[in-house]
Amino acid sequence: MNKAVITTIIILLAVIGNSIAQTERKGPRLPGTVIIAEALAGKLVSVDKDSFKRHSLDPEKAIDHFLFYYSANWSPNCRKFTPELIKFYTKAKKEGANFEVIFVSRDDTAKEMLGYMMEQKMPWPAIRFEDLTTLKFLKEVSGRGVPCLAVLDDRGLILAHSYKGGTKYLGPDPPLQEFKKLIGSKENEPKN
Repeated sequence: MNKAVITTIIILLAVIGNSIAQTERKGPRLPGTVIIAEALAGKLVSVDKDSFKRHSLDPEKAIDHFLFYYSANWSPNCRKFTPELIKFYTKAKKEGANFEVIFVSRDDTAKEMLGYMMEQKMPWPAIRFEDLTTLKFLKEVSGRGVPCLAVLDDRGLILAHSYKGGTKYLGPDPPLQEFKKLIGSKENEPKN
């Protein structure tokens, strides 16, 4: 073989190997493709004064990332983390980050869920209480406890999670820090 053919083969092998390595690095994916925005259509609510109102994602704007926040009013750790998540959310949205937090309640009733959202002044939508068991992918993304944060892209690729390997609990902060890096958030950068 001549030198040009060998060089071409080496370059192709390097490109293929790099492509395989990047694919493996991306992490787990939900079984089957889930277009997150489509799956959530008609199943979201937000707080309006002292009740729920239907919430729709902006159909004109594709959302790049979804952070599913599994939380409950009865959990002291959730009550501690929620204000941190609200602070991050508010700042990142002002900076123009293209994502949405979706609250997945682990409270026992819709009334408890509403009370928790009102008390904490959650600025993001939630899965309607009646639909918490109908969205199959929610169970596949959830962890075994709360608080749990799962970062997904718009097609269901799990980018960061509170549970490593589905069993080892890391807490909600590590996936939030990973997401901050992903979007280039300046929140934790040193101030000059």
